[in-house]
Amino acid sequence: MPREPGRDGHPLFFVAPADVARVFKAVLATVQRRIERHNGRTASESEALDTMLEHCFETWALPNSKVPREHRVFERDGWRCTVPGCSSYRNLHDHHIQFRSHGGPDDLWNRTALCAAHHQRSVHEGIGRIRIRIRGRAPGALRFELPLVIYGPGERIVHR
Repeated sequence: MPREPGRDGHPLFFVAPADVARVFKAVLATVQRRIERHNGRTASESEALDTMLEHCFETWALPNSKVPREHRVFERDGWRCTVPGCSSYRNLHDHHIQFRSHGGPDDLWNRTALCAAHHQRSVHEGIGRIRIRIRGRAPGALRFELPLVIYGPGERIVHR
């Protein structure tokens, strides 16, 4: 799909049999036209695709399905470890930023998803042996303090 001027996005590509690709493009164009008629303005392909996906999620979701309470942190964090540079999606742990032993609450702002390796070997390795310190409020204001450098939101170097 072509990138639209003034919109932050990325092109989407997929491989499909020719007849499936034609049907997909036809449905996308139909949804785009319906949005335009309904809203009285031009609709983008990305808006049409978003509408199609939302319809699929609503149609195919299990009745009364909700993300279990214990998985809300993982869903919010994209089912990935939040340590800068890590993209692990396996063996995730729900980490309390302010430790519960120090009075940290169970609120979502005080929790983040960490892979087992970062959680057990870098954050909770032992007293005096912490390799990663995490401070701030999840999800957008976390600060990861690693040896030699400190990373802030968006994996940029904040301090040396």
